[in-house]
Amino acid sequence: MIMGPRTFAPILAAMLVLWPIIAYMGAQGYSGAVAIAALLGIFYVRRPEIDRLFCAGIAFVTWIVLAGFWGPAADGLFVGSLGSGSFSLDMPGIRFALTALAGLSILIAVYSVAPKSSPRSLNVIAGAGFVQFGGILITALFMGQILALLAPISDPVSEMPQNLMRNANAYLMLLPFLLAWLWSRGEDPKWTYGTIALGAVSFLAFVLTGTQTALIGVFLMLAAMAIVKRYPERGFKILFGGLAAYVLAAPILFSWVITGLRDMGIPLPKSFFSRTYSWELVGNKITESPIIGHGLEASQNWRDTYGDHPEWLADASARYGAEYAWEVYRVIPSHPHSMALQIWAEAGFIGAALAATFLVFLGWRLKPPSAWPSISRYAAAGLIGVCAAICSFAYSMWNEAFWGSVLLAAAVVFLQARHDGDAGLRET
Repeated sequence: MIMGPRTFAPILAAMLVLWPIIAYMGAQGYSGAVAIAALLGIFYVRRPEIDRLFCAGIAFVTWIVLAGFWGPAADGLFVGSLGSGSFSLDMPGIRFALTALAGLSILIAVYSVAPKSSPRSLNVIAGAGFVQFGGILITALFMGQILALLAPISDPVSEMPQNLMRNANAYLMLLPFLLAWLWSRGEDPKWTYGTIALGAVSFLAFVLTGTQTALIGVFLMLAAMAIVKRYPERGFKILFGGLAAYVLAAPILFSWVITGLRDMGIPLPKSFFSRTYSWELVGNKITESPIIGHGLEASQNWRDTYGDHPEWLADASARYGAEYAWEVYRVIPSHPHSMALQIWAEAGFIGAALAATFLVFLGWRLKPPSAWPSISRYAAAGLIGVCAAICSFAYSMWNEAFWGSVLLAAAVVFLQARHDGDAGLRET
């Protein structure tokens, strides 16, 4: 049932107004924002087309739900009680599936928006992005003072710095849209210079904030934009086909990366260095159950410390000192910080193959970049690059808040495409 083809754009814009606020609060609220947007947009949703992409998505999500039932944390669907205020949905596969369903509803609702009908909503969304840019810049310049100010209510050593990095990653997902939107404002050189300045200052802010994931994301964003410019007919196929190959080959690729980094002796930040051993341990676990995996969130229970691996402990101590601190430090603090490896470890080859199949069908289902208007073409490509970086180095695969933010950012790109003309999916 579709009601009012012009009315969903303001709803999406309202959710994006909350984007900077949610990001500063640790980014966990994006799952709630997606749920609210899906509920408000349900009246504009028509029945989705049952095609290969839809079937591939259903197959992958179904397997992920099933993988939750043999995970070590599969104690029940619900935990806590409503009376005590501790009630929650405990199975990550179910939360992942519900987030995917909500995101699908939002994207379908965006396609109910009439062309040329949402300039104000897009301006509001861009304004929210620039507000977050201002916040990111202030945070980068005055991080020490901000951490000291918030110390009474938030741990200034671990919790608050993590929230600031999540904020930077959330802003990074809007950056491709902001750059493309600003670049398209007109032929006046000030817009060109403004776009370059936005990108350069954002990169500098990421450097000052110390988020390596965002720095890598900037380079992958630009690379993805370059690919769709160089290959206007096959750009999206190349990007999603490459991601599919990356997921399938992840155990081998990460083994090569780890070996190469150690052989070259490249100095690495402590956090990135620790992830290389995390990836090595996950690779070892993959060989123990390569077909179906160990079940969702199994990596949370792999509590090996560097003290359990004397060679790793010796390497870490020789590089950074503080042997005792490394000795008790968990190799995998909470998850592998690589979604591709996590899929292999927790959902096995079957999960990786289904994920790769979905990515291939998505790349073939999208219209070629040449059919997209300029803003959405480069915003879409940039978002793909950004997500590739974040998925490779940051969150857990089953972090529904992260996927909520991805779905909202994708909805913004599709809204821009709808406003500028018909683009997005091929006809089946």
